[in-house]
Amino acid sequence: MKLGGRPKVVNKVVLLPVEEIHPSPYQPRRYFGEEELDSLARSIAQNGLLSPILVRKDQEGGYELIAGERRLMACRRLGQWEIPAIIQEQDDLSAAVLTLIENLHRENLSFFEEAEGIFQLIRENGLSQQRVCALLDMAQPTVANKLRLLRLSPAVRDTVEELGLTERIARALLRLEGEERQLKACRYIAAHHLTSAQGENYIARLAEEQGRKGRPSGHLRDYRLIFSTMDKAAAQLKEAGIPVRIEKSEEEDCVLYTLRVPKGKVRKGKPQLAAL
Repeated sequence: MKLGGRPKVVNKVVLLPVEEIHPSPYQPRRYFGEEELDSLARSIAQNGLLSPILVRKDQEGGYELIAGERRLMACRRLGQWEIPAIIQEQDDLSAAVLTLIENLHRENLSFFEEAEGIFQLIRENGLSQQRVCALLDMAQPTVANKLRLLRLSPAVRDTVEELGLTERIARALLRLEGEERQLKACRYIAAHHLTSAQGENYIARLAEEQGRKGRPSGHLRDYRLIFSTMDKAAAQLKEAGIPVRIEKSEEEDCVLYTLRVPKGKVRKGKPQLAAL
């Protein structure tokens, strides 16, 4: 069917001075590959910029980048002083969402960068996880799992990325207590070229061993059972009006538990227990 009249103009492209465009504060990407930027610059030099960048006006009279940081960096490498751009009116939340979505859908962010971008979106805009899931069209378990990755220390995150370990392994590391245990697990998995599944199983075994070491021995569990029984008996004595006093201490070869019962008279109106 033939449409009459002129086509509607939407999102008009303009040429903006490169020096007036400032980076987005919501950019989740922290690392830009030099080879990728060089390749993109060569493509732009040969074919031109096929997709304009997206910006919004800032309060200083310039422009804040919303989408297209790699394209902007490539044009700067080529010494271009103007770049095709689309100017949109966006509030802070909309600009942050668009910046993150573009990186999630068009560029290969690391899973830690994804997690940091989502966390920044939540923190700076006071959003709930449910609201972020709706804005990014992501399942709630996916968002929750990515945010959990930020519980790993910066040293562990750097090691995971340097060794090329997967997101599954990074999540599994959370089962281990302590940065040193997590780092040792990373190095072992990388040195033995374990798959994600094998790495998860290895970490699960370490976590199980760690749990066994952290549990009290059989004798200590028995002692705790005895102490619990004595504590209950002391409570009953106090209810009977006998002002007992409990003292616990550890010596070199034993645990000393002292229950002091006064010889004086007890309060009237309460039955007195004959024995502990």
